Amino acid sequence: MANLDAIIKENAENTERITQNTQGYVISNNLHGTIATSTYDNTISMGIIKLLCGTLVDTARSAVRDLDCTNDLTFLRVATKKCEYLIAPEEEFTIVVVQ
Repeated sequence: MANLDAIIKENAENTERITQNTQGYVISNNLHGTIATSTYDNTISMGIIKLLCGTLVDTARSAVRDLDCTNDLTFLRVATKKCEYLIAPEEEFTIVVVQ
């Protein structure tokens, strides 16, 4: 968690630039299954992570590996009628930006 806080502080200028054009973001800790930081309240954050990162990312990752077993999912963009979700699943953290 301290590592994430340090990264956010180091990239404060980029974080501010990115958040100007978005509705919000959620960063979850994959190792503990918790919300590391978010612009939403806890209930909405957990819903976003559960829905998008739980089932959708796992299904997309499986589809990518079925096509080529040497590849892995690095980025996923999901467009809905209301908004767009940009998902970057990493080993330790998953970042979801709502645009």
